[in-house]
Amino acid sequence: MIELSSSFIVMAYVMVVAITVGAVAALLQKDLLRAAFISGAESIALAFFFQALLAPDLGLTQAIVGTVLLPGIIILGIFKTRRTEED
Repeated sequence: MIELSSSFIVMAYVMVVAITVGAVAALLQKDLLRAAFISGAESIALAFFFQALLAPDLGLTQAIVGTVLLPGIIILGIFKTRRTEED
């Protein structure tokens, strides 16, 4: 069985709390642009967490998809859709 150091366990708990707080903060935002940026920041924290768990393939994929592509698509969708009111 692999023995983990106490500093690694503390770091893992801190990262899990930071990721959870970021996800909840993105959900509670009323401004969609702010929610997209917070979601991207949360995704980069998750990518670092995967790197710390020695899963570099997951970390790299999460960094590309969750930090760049997903917020980019959301922001593009926000700017492409306009709400117009009829008189």
